[in-house]
Amino acid sequence: MGDLGLEWQNDENVHFVIDSKKRKMWFRLDVAKINARKAPIMLVLHGVGHVSRPSFYAEKYWNTIKPIDSFGHEQKGSWWLGENNEFFTSNLLFLVVEKSKEMINSLNDSKLFIYGSSMGGYGAILHGSRLGATAIYANVPQVKLLGSTYSENGMKPHFEAILGKNEESKYNDLTKYLDTIEKNHPLYFICENRFSSTTNYLNEHALYLIDWFLKNNINYHLEIIPTRGHNKNRGIREVRDMFEKYCLDDNWNED
Repeated sequence: MGDLGLEWQNDENVHFVIDSKKRKMWFRLDVAKINARKAPIMLVLHGVGHVSRPSFYAEKYWNTIKPIDSFGHEQKGSWWLGENNEFFTSNLLFLVVEKSKEMINSLNDSKLFIYGSSMGGYGAILHGSRLGATAIYANVPQVKLLGSTYSENGMKPHFEAILGKNEESKYNDLTKYLDTIEKNHPLYFICENRFSSTTNYLNEHALYLIDWFLKNNINYHLEIIPTRGHNKNRGIREVRDMFEKYCLDDNWNED
């Protein structure tokens, strides 16, 4: 996709990375107001759809990175992965995180956290270990793409733009991808609605993933919200509070 040509691109906090084929990923970096070098980093991955600009979400004690995935079917997102079995979006995201750390001049022991919802939840699970995240939060994530009820209910064009018809790809089923991870897993926070707008969504995605966690002795936190829909159930600051409670020392934001 070419440049979006919007005014937000001229914001001093907005940047981009570019790969060898001139594909760009735009992102907004808001640096913590206090102790930025050692502050934790929140990487926020959006869901499917046209995104008009990066999020303005910022924190006093956190660095925040908000990239845009403008690839995939109708340029509505490539599940933070890529197109036609070329996983360039994943590589661009890695460059975004590395460039952001360089701009912040982050200390080597600064901790990375990932928040994502729906498509972004898939991305959070996918990239957690790869990016060395301490924890990830995945709200109503997809875990299986092609072959799922969610796919058959209208999302197949999005998934075929990424994987073709390759249902055997490890990226089509995140449990298969997670099987390949040899280094440490992050702490996984998973949130789901009890009743989804898509039949079998809870069973085919969140509970399917939890079953894999149990079989492989992986640490996780699961919350099932007693409502119907495919919703952003927790605000990002609520998620930040959970990360601070379970993943950071009591004095993490002191000089």
